[in-house]
Amino acid sequence: MFTSFTRWAWMVAAYLSSGALAQLDKPIMSPAVPFDHTDPILFEHLSPTASTYDQWGWGWLPLRCKAVAEAEGLNPYDVNVYNVHYEDCDQAWVMCRHHGAQVSLEQMIDNFGRLPVRLRNIVRHQFAIPGDGLLAYTYSDLGDIVFTGDIGQYIRFWVHEAGHAVDRNINPSQGDYSSSDAWINEYNKDGYICDEYAKTNMAENFAQEVIVALFDKVIPGGIGSIVPNWNDIFHQYATVQAVMGDMLIPGGTCNRRFADDTIVCMGPAAGCESSKRDYEQGNSTETYTAESEDPVICTLG
Repeated sequence: MFTSFTRWAWMVAAYLSSGALAQLDKPIMSPAVPFDHTDPILFEHLSPTASTYDQWGWGWLPLRCKAVAEAEGLNPYDVNVYNVHYEDCDQAWVMCRHHGAQVSLEQMIDNFGRLPVRLRNIVRHQFAIPGDGLLAYTYSDLGDIVFTGDIGQYIRFWVHEAGHAVDRNINPSQGDYSSSDAWINEYNKDGYICDEYAKTNMAENFAQEVIVALFDKVIPGGIGSIVPNWNDIFHQYATVQAVMGDMLIPGGTCNRRFADDTIVCMGPAAGCESSKRDYEQGNSTETYTAESEDPVICTLG
C-alpha cells in the first residue's frame, strides 16, 4: 500500500520511539466527520486561482526535491521543476514532479491554487512522486510537502498537509502547537475526536481539524451541513479557526513564510556544478539536512 514501505516504517518507528505518535484515547464522534464527502464540496466552493507556469531548464532542482528523490530510491534526473505563478502572488511557487508521478502537474497547480492564499503562504515546495498507495508527508518546519500516488481528487490532503506546517509554525520556537498546553486545554473540553484517523496522534488530529475548520468557514451551513453533532468537536475546530484567523478565508495576496530552497545540481550527468547555488533573485542561502526534522506521514485508506 505504501511507497518505500521500509523507509515509511523506519520513520514511523522513529516517531514511536520518541513518543510523538501517542495514540489518542478519546472516542470518535458518531457519526464521524465524513471526510470522504468533503472533497467534492470543497472543490465546488473553493475557486481555482488563475495561474501560469514555466519549466526550469534541466539540470537544477531544489535541494529538498533532490534529497527526497534519493531517499525514495528515485533518480533526480527524472524530476521536472516548475515555477507556478498565481495571480494573487508576485512570487512563484516552485513545484517538483517526478516523471512517473500519478498526480499531474495541472492537478497539483489547481488543488494548491484553491487553498486560500494566506494558507498557501505556509507552504514552500511540493513534490509529486510515483507510488502504489495514497500517501503524503510534510517537512513541517519548512512547509515542504510530498505527495505519492493518484491523489489529485483529494483536495483535503492539500489542506491537511498544509495544516501540519501551520501546526509547526504557530510558535516555531516552541514546537508543534498541537503539543502545547493551549491546545491540550481546548482538546480536553471536547468529549470526542472527529474520525478514526484523528486517533493516530495529536498532530494528525490537529491537521484533520484544519480541514474541519476550513470547511466550516467556506461552505454554506458550515460543518453542520454534513455532520449534525458538530458540537462534539467544537472546541477543537474553533481553536484552529482562532489561531489561523484569515488563513482560512479566501482572498487577499501572498506574504510567503519561507524563502525558496537552495538550488543544487541533479548530478554530474547534468553538466552543472555539484555545489549549491542561490536563485539569481537573491533568495536565502540557508541550508539544512533532509534528516534534520522527520516528516509527518499521512495515509489515505
